[in-house]
Amino acid sequence: MADIFDEHLVPSTDAVESAVGDETVILHLKSGTYFGLDAVGTRIWAMVKDGVATADIAKCLTEEFDVTQAIAEADARRFIGELKANDILING
Repeated sequence: MADIFDEHLVPSTDAVESAVGDETVILHLKSGTYFGLDAVGTRIWAMVKDGVATADIAKCLTEEFDVTQAIAEADARRFIGELKANDILING
């Protein structure tokens, strides 16, 4: 199985977002499913939208939040994988 950090992912055109304070709500138009992102999820979402390589996201999280590299990598892999599995993020 390929490493998700090696993939170039972009937001799906079927995903629309709305900011709610420091959090984000994403609606997947085709499935009608809402996804609520906390502050860290919102930051990951912003980095993906800004074109930050998925491999660099965990490094950015360790610099911006009080978290170890191992935890940042595990959490980012899980979160990005979940967004990809639900077609919020697609290969671009």
